[in-house]
Amino acid sequence: MAKETIIHTVLSSGLQIKLKQQPHQRTVNLGLFINHGTQDEDPRTSGAAHFIEHVVFNPNYLPDQLHERLDSLLEAGVSYEAATSKEYTRFMITCLPRQVEQVLNVLSLLVSSRYVNAEAVDHERQIILHEHAAHFTSGAVLKELLDHAFWGDRSLGLFVIGRKDNITRFDTQELEERLHLHYVPERTSLVALGPIDVDAFVDLVDQYFDPWESSPQNFHDPIVVTQPRIAALSTSSARADLLLGYVGVASESSDRYAMDLLADILGGDLRSRLFLELREKQKLAYFIHAYPTTYALGGYLAIRVNCNKDEIPAVYAAIQQEIARLKSDGVNEAELARVKASRIRAVLGILENSAQHLQILGRRAVRNDDFFVDLETRRIEMVQSHDILRVAEEIFNPENIAMAGFGPKDEELLDLI
Repeated sequence: MAKETIIHTVLSSGLQIKLKQQPHQRTVNLGLFINHGTQDEDPRTSGAAHFIEHVVFNPNYLPDQLHERLDSLLEAGVSYEAATSKEYTRFMITCLPRQVEQVLNVLSLLVSSRYVNAEAVDHERQIILHEHAAHFTSGAVLKELLDHAFWGDRSLGLFVIGRKDNITRFDTQELEERLHLHYVPERTSLVALGPIDVDAFVDLVDQYFDPWESSPQNFHDPIVVTQPRIAALSTSSARADLLLGYVGVASESSDRYAMDLLADILGGDLRSRLFLELREKQKLAYFIHAYPTTYALGGYLAIRVNCNKDEIPAVYAAIQQEIARLKSDGVNEAELARVKASRIRAVLGILENSAQHLQILGRRAVRNDDFFVDLETRRIEMVQSHDILRVAEEIFNPENIAMAGFGPKDEELLDLI
């Protein structure tokens, strides 16, 4: 098996470059990952990172020369996408190897100019307000509701889309000031994946990104306080989406792998315990799924179920009974082997999805970490049944539970606990 290698270098400006050669690829994936997201906000600035992403990466409102260069790339078949997360803002481009120099030139101009067009602010404000309305009237908001139930009106608990009054208020000056503060080389990682000539690539980055300078800043790490609670959005539907969350571990914890497998055992697939019990046996739900969420600042294990509102108490009781059964009976070796094989297959599949691979590399780069498929699979293999039982005992504590719902009222969820 070929060795996995990540080439890591840092320019004098502080810009990190991380390259992973994938000679079998026919395309090159490039990503700028900026260490600026929801976790850096407070109630007054909530939504600023997302608004800036809309303004900076809108090709229709760029300076003429930059607009022409990006437009020519799009005409030549280059694809791009931008997104804001709780931890970072990313801008990803997929191109042909011969287009790499043009793409690097455009990327360098996008971030180094730190340009905010007043017309773009007014235009994107209306778009984001529509996005805000759509987000809070669909089940898509459920995961962020659970984040809010854990961390409240601070950092990770804030919604990426931001507060409506902020979206209405943000002006060019405020966004530009924040852009100049956070869009700086020392908070940015340039990640590339594909058939890359490393020396030539680094020379090009040095050439195009060298003019990007900024004044040194002292950034304080975001602080979160975990206080599990209830967060619900009531609807008139007879159906409900329910999300139970238990305080878990952060991304750097070695127990993350045991928490991943614990989630899979409970609700990872058609053979998982909650699926067999709630859907196949008790017929309480069509959809039930368990999954882990890990940030650098914290994490949790979540269980999501869609059911009739009047059956929420029965669903909740069944989930608690299954958790109690796991804690008392433990995990058998056949069950552990099955979920390990499934998760390893998923990890290996990342190598075949270059966009997903790049996103994971970028997310790790923001955390000053690397991602190696072979290391991930080894760490999964090392987890033993007693590790999962120990993590289950720590996580499934009645004081550790938060709850989010799309459909029921707050008091209906409070009655459960």
